[in-house]
Amino acid sequence: MIKIRTNLINPISPDEVQLFKDYVLGYDDGIIKLIRPYDPERDKDSEPALDSVIIPGLVDLHTHLSQYRARASYQPSLLPWLYEHIFPAEARSKDPDYARATSAAFFKALFAAGTTTAVIYTAPFKQACEIALDTALQLGARVLIGMTMMDANSPDYLIQKTAQALDDSFDLFERYNAKDSRIGYIFSPRFALSCSADLMKQTADFAHRHDAYIQSHLSENEDEVAQVKEIFGKPTYTQVYEDFGLLGPKTILGHAIHLSETEMDILAHTNTAIAHCPESNFFLKSGEFPFAALLDMSLRIGLASDVAAGNSLSMLQQAKFASYRQSSLSLTPQRLFWHLTLGAAKALGWQDRIGSLQIGKEADLCQIKLKAPHEVNEQLLSALIYLNEEFPISRTIIHGNTVFQS
Repeated sequence: MIKIRTNLINPISPDEVQLFKDYVLGYDDGIIKLIRPYDPERDKDSEPALDSVIIPGLVDLHTHLSQYRARASYQPSLLPWLYEHIFPAEARSKDPDYARATSAAFFKALFAAGTTTAVIYTAPFKQACEIALDTALQLGARVLIGMTMMDANSPDYLIQKTAQALDDSFDLFERYNAKDSRIGYIFSPRFALSCSADLMKQTADFAHRHDAYIQSHLSENEDEVAQVKEIFGKPTYTQVYEDFGLLGPKTILGHAIHLSETEMDILAHTNTAIAHCPESNFFLKSGEFPFAALLDMSLRIGLASDVAAGNSLSMLQQAKFASYRQSSLSLTPQRLFWHLTLGAAKALGWQDRIGSLQIGKEADLCQIKLKAPHEVNEQLLSALIYLNEEFPISRTIIHGNTVFQS
């Protein structure tokens, strides 16, 4: 068993965390086996790390691997940004060498940020998605990855034939889903504007038959919302997804900013999970996430980097942006931490496996180096969020395997 003598911060609920000073955390075969106060006799063989704090590995519910090299591409509105910067950037992943290099760089940065679980889109090319999945398998990542699907209202150099997009996605699912206990395939129709009714309906039907995950974008931008209503003739954007069967407990929708009460009711009734992308919403001037209203309806919410509209893969940074983006709602450090860890795990339905430091759970850990004047006290969690740049990630562990060490 590997044992570390250190300090721990563990989420219990949206309002409560546990702070353990001078504890020993032990893991073996990828599973946490031991959490107890340090004992000089029993724990002589533990690795000394009292200058650190260990938290659960962080969860990123929505990000775009193939956009990683397009971060900081300025254009303060979603649809022009996609056409000017992102679609051309994704097109480069048609080159397998470029896709391979981008995947390697992305995962290196992801692990260096302390993220141990991520939900990922790739470019709309089967080979690019295969490369991302193979890279994740090789590196020991815990991920859901899906090829972006887009068969309508898209540039010629990206648009797919409906049948090909479906066949490629079904094949990727059958070959990669559960190939490793940490790897899963997620069906990824980009958003309603770039998907035909047939694509969305067949994707939903297949996913529900196979108990598979689905991800997409919802109501990120007011122009986007208006165009969706015009094209599909529905009262709301959310009803488009509802009518095609895309909603449910294994669906994760990014953004969900411009929602009516009816839409919130639909999301709550279908138990659909939401990925809040705060830095992205700042960068593209998309609007303010209705955090309070969605919490009141008990929706499952996790935070997300949304690279490349989000410029940082640091989830602690995203927590800070989430706090700053709310004009009237006060989000406590405990609440923010919840949506990075156990709350995000609940959004995936993985709360029994990851998201907290608990005996029997996966040893997915983020070790953070402490520096003076910061001390192990009740203010440490707040400092980790609001002063995250002062706390370097020193080690990231997934299923007991070190995937990053500074």
